[in-house]
Amino acid sequence: MKKVVPGVAARIGIADSADPQPVRIEEIVPVSARTEAAHVLRAVAVILISLWLYRANIESGAAKKGGTNDRSPAPAVADSNQKYFGDLAPGDQRMFRAMHEGLVEAENIRSSSGAWPMPATLAQRGIPPFADDPITKNLYRWTLHREGTLINYLGRSADSRLPAFLIFILEPTPGAPPDPAPLDELHHQLASGDKLHVSVWMHPAGTSVPDAAIGVPEARGWTQLLSGAPQSPSTR
Repeated sequence: MKKVVPGVAARIGIADSADPQPVRIEEIVPVSARTEAAHVLRAVAVILISLWLYRANIESGAAKKGGTNDRSPAPAVADSNQKYFGDLAPGDQRMFRAMHEGLVEAENIRSSSGAWPMPATLAQRGIPPFADDPITKNLYRWTLHREGTLINYLGRSADSRLPAFLIFILEPTPGAPPDPAPLDELHHQLASGDKLHVSVWMHPAGTSVPDAAIGVPEARGWTQLLSGAPQSPSTR
C-alpha cells in the first residue's frame, strides 16, 4: 500500500521549494506463512531433484566403465516397468528434467492457490515442459486430467516417432492419517502439509495414448522414469 504525505519534507528538515514534491512512503507487507512455506518446499524439492540427477549421472558413468569400486554401492537395477535417467536418450533426459521442474512449479501454485494450474497457465509463465522450447519446437500438447485425488499432466505429440509423457500425482484421501514416508523422488509435500505421491512416466506409442486420466500407468504400457536411486515399483 502506498501513501503520499504532503509537507513531510519541511518537517524532516528538507528545504521547501516553490513547488514541493510529495514524499512517497512505501509500506512493506510481509509474505504470508503459507507463501513462505511454499517457497521453502519448492527450494527443498529443487535441491533434492539436483541430488537425484547427480547420483544418476555418477551411477550411469560407473556402469559404463564396467562397475564401481569395492566401496561403492552397485548401480540400482530397474524393474521391467522402470527406466533410469542414465539409460534414457538425451532428448528423454531433457524431458525428465523439464517434467520435474514443471511438477515443482505446479505444486507451488497448488499450495498458494488451492488448485492445480492448467497447462496453459504454466506455459504463459514460461515453465517447462509446458512452455515453448526453442530446441524441441514445442512438439508436445499438454492436458490436465483430474479424477478425485488423481491428477495427471499428460503430454502427447502428433509425431508418431515421439513417446508420450505423464506427470502422475496422487493427493491424500481426505480424512486419511498423515503419510509417514520421507520426502524423496516419489513423495513431495504441499505447504499445507499434505503428502503427495508423484512420479513421471513415458509411453513409446505416443500417438496411440488416449487423452484421458491414467490411474495405473504400469498396467497400460507406461514406463516409470527414475533418477537412478532404488525406489519401490509402486507409485501409491
